[in-house]
Amino acid sequence: MDPLRPFFMEDYLEGSRFTARFNLGESGGRPITVGELLEGCGVAPARAADTFLSMLLRDSPNWGRADLRDAVAALHPGATRDNVLITTGTSEALLLLFRQLRPRRVALAWPAFQLLYELPLRQGAQVVRLPVRWDARGVPSVDAAEWLEVLEREQPDLVVINNPHNPSGLVLEPALLARVAGWADAAGAVVVGDEHYRFLSREDAVLGDTVYRPGARTFVTGSFIKCLGCPGLRIGWCVGDTDVLARVQNEKNYTTHTVNPVAEWLAYEVLRDVHGAALGRAREEWRQNRRTLSGFLERSRGVYGVAPQGGLVTCLGVRDVASEQDFEARLAALTTEGVFVLPLSAMEAGSPEGTHPLARGHGFRLGLGISPARFPEALEAIERATTW
Repeated sequence: MDPLRPFFMEDYLEGSRFTARFNLGESGGRPITVGELLEGCGVAPARAADTFLSMLLRDSPNWGRADLRDAVAALHPGATRDNVLITTGTSEALLLLFRQLRPRRVALAWPAFQLLYELPLRQGAQVVRLPVRWDARGVPSVDAAEWLEVLEREQPDLVVINNPHNPSGLVLEPALLARVAGWADAAGAVVVGDEHYRFLSREDAVLGDTVYRPGARTFVTGSFIKCLGCPGLRIGWCVGDTDVLARVQNEKNYTTHTVNPVAEWLAYEVLRDVHGAALGRAREEWRQNRRTLSGFLERSRGVYGVAPQGGLVTCLGVRDVASEQDFEARLAALTTEGVFVLPLSAMEAGSPEGTHPLARGHGFRLGLGISPARFPEALEAIERATTW
């Protein structure tokens, strides 16, 4: 693998993520404490303290705790414990999985989270872009026929499905997922699902659709840490073919080896009941902030777009921006107002040839990971900064 380029988004986020008055640049939920997490899981303080203080700080099993692997398998119909590897976040899962799959051509929705294309690129793969487009109101969409046409023409050997999609907030339709899976079966391609936001992808159910199917050519990486506002736990998983995962686990022996036992304990408490108060609280805050954002965008004179269908991010365009200099001036005004967002350029999105302002990079990714009580104040600060 060639040396990795700078992770542009992470470098940008590090500049203000701990200092901004309103941090709307990140992609996770409102940060919570260990106490909040355990309370939401129904763990009493006395039991929590006893479990934590008596825990042996030894290695966990190389594949992860058996009960945690069972809990993850239950989220993926047809999977068993043998199809699950616990990892130190989804980043490790994707890094090691791509190293084993060694794709030559990788198709994925564009714009995209840098890790999803950077890793294959550094292995010598070509990237095939499956376009996400926006209409005049900033509503994102994909054209299923266009995606299938691109797949048929470009013949990738691996398709990444990031669902819900970061940064657009789109939830891909089951019919589209089925068509992509059918094409992959016929072409002998591998499908890799990045399902980090799966717990925040449906109004009527805790879990959204998964692309996982038993067999040798479908893999899923996921976690709950962004949805729950606890990315510091650094825990995730990879679900797929046991033989391939065994090779992934072997390389994991050279990276993190095992997952922190404290993180595994907390993860098990979350996943033993996905209908519990912890995820329930996160989903309610997600619904509240989506409603607040929708109402704001209906009346905003400075920005346009829509609340995310799923996940915690969406793309907003800035009105009346005629040039890159105009957009940079709006970003500077946002900073003055104490609002931190992620410009699409930090995700390598946008080019002068784009036919839509967002396709030219004249917009930003907005995160909903803020208390519902503070979100309206942050949005009013955005309005002041973008209305000239």
